[in-house]
Amino acid sequence: MKTSLAFATLVLFIAALLIPQTSCSLKEDLHDFVELLPKDELAELAFHYFTVDQEFEDAFIYLKGEEFSVVWDEFFGVQVVKDVLNYLQDAGLNVYGVLNMIADHLEKNHVYPTVMKGKFREGGISGFTNEVLSMLPTEELKAMFEEKMRTSDDFRDFYDKLHHADFHKLLELYNSCEEVQSFLQKLRDHGIDVDSIFSIIAGIFGWAMI
Repeated sequence: MKTSLAFATLVLFIAALLIPQTSCSLKEDLHDFVELLPKDELAELAFHYFTVDQEFEDAFIYLKGEEFSVVWDEFFGVQVVKDVLNYLQDAGLNVYGVLNMIADHLEKNHVYPTVMKGKFREGGISGFTNEVLSMLPTEELKAMFEEKMRTSDDFRDFYDKLHHADFHKLLELYNSCEEVQSFLQKLRDHGIDVDSIFSIIAGIFGWAMI
């Protein structure tokens, strides 16, 4: 759960750079979450790890490699992933711009709509994750989520879109793709319990694990 929250936070942080400050309910909802994050501190932390931590550098090299290229293409080729991206893009969020900015840095294929890291102590991937978590306003994020579920129709629609996604396509990729399994094993080797994270995420959205 902690690692998934850290990953989601980093995605929100990157997305914050490209979320326009215009009047759109879902954009405003997501921007409210981003505003709770300590963006300067997270940027300083990420810069530190990128520049001095060897394990973090090795992980970045892996992400730029051929094996993760297969994982990248397989993941963004799953129809449920395409559907969610298209939904967010249609809602006015520049998700393809964010993804393709990341793709350029990692030397990966671009993703297209279907219709056309304070004080630095621990080191390594686990260290970076733990330090990100220590910066997160967890209770405020939970309270914001509950408030949006009560007050925002667009946010509830977004949640329902994920809740009703064809999860079994992702599960099939998770279980059967050799490159995905190799990538997940590397995360396990760094002490990240990816199987528990996968189960927790499935539970959040009411996806049945089979």
